[in-house]
Amino acid sequence: MITQILPYLPLIVSAIVALCCVPLTMRMASGFGLVDRPDARKIHTIPTPRLGGIAIFAGMVLGVFSLILARQLIGDPVSRDTLTHIMAIITASSFVFSVGLVDDLRTVSSRFKLAALVAAGAMVCGSGIVLSDLTFGGHAFMQFPWMSWGLTILWMITVSVAINFIDGLDGLAGGLTLLSAAVLSAVAIQRGSADVAIIPLALVGGLAGFLVFNWHPAKTFMGDCGSMTIGFVLASSMVLANPSVGSMRGLVLPAVALSIPLVDTALTVFRRRYLQRRSMFAAERGHIHHHLLDRGLRHVHAVLVIYLVSAVAVLIGFVSLAFEGLGTLGGLSLLAPLIWGIFRLAGSMRTNEMVAALRLKRDNDRVTKRYRATFEDLQLEFNHVGNFSQWWDGICNAAQKLDFVSLRLDLPGKEDGRRGQRMEWETDSSDLKLCETIQASIPVTISQGFGETATLSVHIAAVQTLESASERLGLFTRLVTEFSLLRIREKEHQSRRRRSPQDGSRTPDSLEQSLQFRSSGKSQFAHLRVALVHDFFYTYCGAERVFEQLLDVFPHADVHALFDFLPDDQRGFLGGRTVTTSFLQHMPFAQKKHRAYLPLMPLAIEQIDVSDYDLVVSSSYVAAKGVITGPDQLHVCYCHSPVRFAWDLHHQYLDQAGLGFGPKGLLSRTILHYIRSWDVRSSLGVDHFIANSRFVGRRIKKFYRRNSTVVHPPVDTDQFELNESPRDDFYLIAGRMVGYKKTELMVRAFAKMPDRKLIVIGEGPDFQQVQNVATENVTLLGFQPSDVLVDHMRHAKALLFAAEEDFGIVPVEALACGTPVIAYGKGGVTESVIDGEHGVLYDEQTEESIVDAIERFEAQAEFGKFDPRMLRQRAECFSNSSFAKQITDAVLRWTGKQDKKPSEVSGPREPELVNN
Repeated sequence: MITQILPYLPLIVSAIVALCCVPLTMRMASGFGLVDRPDARKIHTIPTPRLGGIAIFAGMVLGVFSLILARQLIGDPVSRDTLTHIMAIITASSFVFSVGLVDDLRTVSSRFKLAALVAAGAMVCGSGIVLSDLTFGGHAFMQFPWMSWGLTILWMITVSVAINFIDGLDGLAGGLTLLSAAVLSAVAIQRGSADVAIIPLALVGGLAGFLVFNWHPAKTFMGDCGSMTIGFVLASSMVLANPSVGSMRGLVLPAVALSIPLVDTALTVFRRRYLQRRSMFAAERGHIHHHLLDRGLRHVHAVLVIYLVSAVAVLIGFVSLAFEGLGTLGGLSLLAPLIWGIFRLAGSMRTNEMVAALRLKRDNDRVTKRYRATFEDLQLEFNHVGNFSQWWDGICNAAQKLDFVSLRLDLPGKEDGRRGQRMEWETDSSDLKLCETIQASIPVTISQGFGETATLSVHIAAVQTLESASERLGLFTRLVTEFSLLRIREKEHQSRRRRSPQDGSRTPDSLEQSLQFRSSGKSQFAHLRVALVHDFFYTYCGAERVFEQLLDVFPHADVHALFDFLPDDQRGFLGGRTVTTSFLQHMPFAQKKHRAYLPLMPLAIEQIDVSDYDLVVSSSYVAAKGVITGPDQLHVCYCHSPVRFAWDLHHQYLDQAGLGFGPKGLLSRTILHYIRSWDVRSSLGVDHFIANSRFVGRRIKKFYRRNSTVVHPPVDTDQFELNESPRDDFYLIAGRMVGYKKTELMVRAFAKMPDRKLIVIGEGPDFQQVQNVATENVTLLGFQPSDVLVDHMRHAKALLFAAEEDFGIVPVEALACGTPVIAYGKGGVTESVIDGEHGVLYDEQTEESIVDAIERFEAQAEFGKFDPRMLRQRAECFSNSSFAKQITDAVLRWTGKQDKKPSEVSGPREPELVNN
């Protein structure tokens, strides 16, 4: 008696456990607010607990283990292989259950749940449960061992998704799964494979206990933790049964019981993919049970109809097994009209609509592919656009190729009241002009500063469909966004070239013209092989501006550097040249942590081979001058500064970095001692030094015991427009916030002058410190694009400058705008700003000195002492053309191509020899 009842122990135990656990899960879900609330897509009308899947899973697991334990106790243990397979299914289904439970509690994305099913399926396959062949009549008539894992996982996902999709009416998903599991259990026991029936029987019991509470009107729902898990367990059990009971009984018959969910899933995927063209995971109200309700069936009747059709399908399957050979397949073919009929009557299967959707999808894909290819070609063309004229031509060409009817670009007006410019384009195609159109306005970014934009109005022809027109509009908008006028303006600025001695001032209007200008060969050094060596490229700042002008003087030179990590949007000044780098280029983390490789820079620069060049020009503020040259080579070094952090400012840098004391401090001082020793030794390899200011010239004399010629850095004065109108009521600080710039000191000074306004532009390591001391009369703008900075320079009362700089380009830029400068009277700034003529200088870096200087400035400004035109004239002494001429004259003299002697050089902006 016991042996006859024992195989059904999982069914009994799981049913009892589920009956006991469901009320507990209902109370728990209600207590924590884990209820399924009604909405437009759902059928129920009151909030319902949704954790019933916990009871199903708990009952199933306890039912399975109760049988395993009972058989162990009576001396008839489950075989090792069976136990392995059972544990694999239980473990994998536990993972699926956990993901579903998290989804019920927190919501998990559909893609994550799909990935979880794939992982769980792989776990089951790893235990040997795979769908490697289909058997019919006792023989394998189809084998696919090479794709067994893929088919098995696909089957498990399909059944799990099908059960999840059909779980829309009370008792529907649970009842169909119970039917399928019961069929599988019956055929397994009937074929003498009781071990295969252990899990299906436990699943039947768990579902039976749950359905007591899930029948309409449902008191609880199983949730995703239930629907995903029972589908996965059922699919795994079918695959497990396939070898022992045959594909017809172990796979096909249970699948027949699920024929409606499986077909509904296929139609759902088709509907969402082709009819609705939306995500396959997006919820909607188009399943067969929804259609049955729309046909007027009541809730219970819709469920019973699906039950009945599924039961008839199972009956047809059982009857078909009574036939031999092809008779079985013939009997199963009767399922087709049965299933087609129920979906047809429900309105879920509309053949004509499906065929039309396929054709429309095919046509739309062809059109989309064609326009996508056009768009990608246009992207490549826009990469070569260098100025506004080319940009507008490219926009019109894009509009023509994307079947636009017309364009109108309205550029913003000027602040002085002048109207902005309007540009228009219209297609030549008369057919497009007759089409219906979509109108849209696209904002085109011109300036980042205050959000200045132009308006591009477009008319798109609806050639095929409105959807096609909207897609073309999206592609066109991407072009306008990716290649905005702001980007073109920045590109124009990078590609702008300065005056040359032969052809006067010239500013090319495109990147291509700029490259042509640089490579035109009109250099006075064309007879020499020239190498330009820069310390390194990682940003475009003052030293790189000097290097840009050196490229104008030596347009045919090859470029060398320790490393080159310059962003693509800042490489315009290199003119497409390849930079030859050292081994530091390939060191780990060099791009972000290049300062950590300071001890290796002397070694790295000495490895750069420049032995094939006649003239080597180094642009150095760290190591570039250390490049090794021979006795027959001329080495000219433009020295921005001896290594500041190794020489006179090394105590300040160490204190700011927190390296004044301790082991790290000792190591840092040792490294800096080595750098100083190498710095002096490497200076012996330089034939001629050019200093960027008399101040730097004195430092070169002090540290290297070498004379130098002074050529001040170039300032792009053309970029700054003179402002002769009355100034706004604010002072300006501009620059990077680092310790020696003394930004915090100037801000503290304004705390003592609450009636005066200060605007600070820039960012850096000290930004937070500056922000902490800023008072209400101080405005911190952080980093701003160049046009915003220039605008503030043009309207400020004066620029404040407290650093002891090597030269100081920012004060000269302010002078170019006609703005006076209030500066600390030491360093290179004293060579551009004369006290009382171009601004006010103060003697000490203290708050009191700054306050006193501002008061003196305002007293002098009241009498109109600072003429903007005179300030502009002073700034033009430091122009690009002046720099190029001085560099050219000096190098020509040193190469023996000019008779002028150093003593003959005179004037405030001519090269100056520093002797002491």
